[in-house]
Amino acid sequence: MNAIHDSAARVRIRGLLKLMVLFAGVVLLVVVLSYALSRPGDVRGETLRVDLSDIEPGTAKRLNWRNRQILVVHRDAAWQQALAADAELVDPGARRGQQPDDLDLPLRSYRPEWLVVIGESTDLGCELELVHPDAAEDWSGGFLDRCRGGRYDGAGRVYAGQDARRNLPIPQYRLTDPDTLILGGD
Repeated sequence: MNAIHDSAARVRIRGLLKLMVLFAGVVLLVVVLSYALSRPGDVRGETLRVDLSDIEPGTAKRLNWRNRQILVVHRDAAWQQALAADAELVDPGARRGQQPDDLDLPLRSYRPEWLVVIGESTDLGCELELVHPDAAEDWSGGFLDRCRGGRYDGAGRVYAGQDARRNLPIPQYRLTDPDTLILGGD
């Protein structure tokens, strides 16, 4: 009787193991097929059209694009004057950093009045707060990291002495007319 009981237990265990292997195979097949068919990491060519006419001078528009926060800043005269005054930057010429090759440096933009940056600090990825030069105390304004208080100027260049050591990245974009910006298309 004991041998019959052991034999039945082995049959149940083998059956359970076969079901587990079959289930794991089905799960693996579903994961591979969903990746192959949807290709979630492939975002080349994904574009976003941005209307610039509703962004007042001295303000910014926050966007979510490719799972990143983007800031489109309309730099007024005070912003542009503040850029000329900044000297204590890690990379004042903006020669290093992630940015399109054909940008006007050191402004890091195609037009002086517009700046497009990824709105997350370069050390921890924290959200950035826009600080207008008129509201900045003891500095020329720009971007303030909400986690550590790190500072970037109005062109997204990191100030010396900050935890972050890199300028804010600038995504691929183009200005198609005075009121339209297109993100992406790379």
